[in-house]
Amino acid sequence: MNNLKNTIMKTSFCALLIALCATLGAQSFDFDPIRPEIVSARLAGYGGPYTTLEAGIDTLSTNPAALAFVKPEWSFSRIAANVSGPLFDLPAVFQSSDIPSAVLDLVAENNGLYVGGEVTGPIAIAKVDKNFGFGIFNRVITNANIPSLSKANVYAGAELLLVGGYGMTILNSGPHSLSLGIQVKGFVQTLFDESGNSLTVLTNFSNMDADSIPVVLSTGFGIDAGVLYKLGDLSVGITCKDAFTPVFSTHYANLSAFGGGTPDSSVQFATIDPVLSAGIAYSIPFPEDWFALTSLKFMLDYQDIIPLFKPLHRNPLLNVALGTELVLVNIVSLRAGINETYLTAGVGLDLAIFKIDFAMYGKELGLEPGKRPCLNMAFGLSFEY
Repeated sequence: MNNLKNTIMKTSFCALLIALCATLGAQSFDFDPIRPEIVSARLAGYGGPYTTLEAGIDTLSTNPAALAFVKPEWSFSRIAANVSGPLFDLPAVFQSSDIPSAVLDLVAENNGLYVGGEVTGPIAIAKVDKNFGFGIFNRVITNANIPSLSKANVYAGAELLLVGGYGMTILNSGPHSLSLGIQVKGFVQTLFDESGNSLTVLTNFSNMDADSIPVVLSTGFGIDAGVLYKLGDLSVGITCKDAFTPVFSTHYANLSAFGGGTPDSSVQFATIDPVLSAGIAYSIPFPEDWFALTSLKFMLDYQDIIPLFKPLHRNPLLNVALGTELVLVNIVSLRAGINETYLTAGVGLDLAIFKIDFAMYGKELGLEPGKRPCLNMAFGLSFEY
C-alpha cells in the first residue's frame, strides 16, 4: 500500500514539474494588435473615411451600408503610400553614416519622435457593385515611436487583408431610403517588433539584425457594421468598425525561430478596440448640362465616440472631421478639410487608365490639440475602372 502511495506521489510530482516547465517555455508577452487598413490618399485628402461616403473601392473603408447605393467599380491594382513624422528632417537622417545617433538627435530636439510609413499594394484586387463588395489587399508597415532617449518601440512587417461586405436597402419610399450593411474581414500580419533601450532597438533595425529582432505573427478576423439614411441629397450615417475583432498573436525570438516554427510564447488573445462614428453629408446637385462642375459634397463626422466615456480620453475636438470635395469635368478632384483640428488638403486626377491622388494632412498624437502634431503625406496610383 505504501509503495502504491509513493508511486502516485512521484507520478503527480513529475506531472506537475512537466507542466511548470511547459509554462516557463511558453511565456506571455505584451503586444498591442495593429488595426488592418487600406491606405487611401483620396480619403486622406478630405479628412478620413466618412460614414456617409459612397466612394467606389474606398467604400470598403467607409460604411458597408453604402454598398447598397455604390456605383459598380473594380480594382486591378493600387500603390498607395502614407508617411508620417518630421518629413523634411528625415532625408538628412537617412544620409547619415550613423543613423541611430541621427535619430536620437531628432528625439532630443523634438522631445520625442514618431515616424511611420505604410504602403498598400501592389495587390489590390477588389470589386464593388450594388449591394456587394469584396477585396484582397497587401500592406507593408513600418513604425517607430521614440518618446525619449531611453525608450523606443519599433515594428516593421507585412499584412494581407481579405474583406467582403454586403449592404441591403430596407426602406425605399420616395426621397427616403435606409440601408444596413455588414462587412467581415480576415487578416494575417508578420512583424519584426522590438521595444527597449532606444539605441539598442535602433541599432538592430538599422543593421537589419534578424537574429536579434523578435518576430510576431498575428492572425485575426473582424466585423464592421453600418447604417445609412438618405433623404434626397442629404445623408446620415453611423458605423461601428471592428465591432468584434479578435487577434491571436505568437512571439518568436528571431527570424530563425520564426522560420523553424518554434515560438517562445503562448498564443496571446486580444481584441482591437471598436470605433463608433456618426456623420452627415450633403451633395449639392448640379444641372446635367453643367460640364465644368460635376459634383460638390460636404461631410461632417464625429469619429471614435466610445473613448469619450473613459476616464482618460482625448479632447473631444480631436474627434471632429469636416471635409469637402469638388469634382471638375469628371477629371480633377479638389479636396480639403479639418481633422483632429488640423487642415487637410488633397487633389486627384482621373485619367481613365489610372487615377492619381495626393494629400497632406496633420494628426495629433497627444491628448490635446497642438500637443504632439504630426505631419503626414499620402500618394496613390490606382487602376480602378
